[in-house]
Amino acid sequence: MGPGQEKSLGTLLPRTAADVMAWILASASGGFCEELVFRGYLQRQLRALSGSVSIAVLSQGIVFALMHAYQGWLPVIQIGIIGVLFGTLAVWRKTLRPGMIAHGWFDIWAGWLGHVIAARV
Repeated sequence: MGPGQEKSLGTLLPRTAADVMAWILASASGGFCEELVFRGYLQRQLRALSGSVSIAVLSQGIVFALMHAYQGWLPVIQIGIIGVLFGTLAVWRKTLRPGMIAHGWFDIWAGWLGHVIAARV
């Protein structure tokens, strides 16, 4: 988890058309599943345990970020912020659907952009 670990993330980015299609499917699935687990289940459990929406949203964001530690520490901080924002969205909208859609699109776009950048290098 030292400096430079995030560079290995480049090996996960799609390179071929088949990779892109697999990335889109995995991203859509990941957006759905991660929102269901972190904002749907974990956030509700933490809210019930703590009695506080704020603690639940912040705590699930921290757990969500730590589950992405393989990407390096700077991305962990960024992902934690995104997790808190998705948690806030779930509380505000009282549904997981907008977060699932946004999360899936975010992941798809990140992979597509990585594909385009990798193709140009």
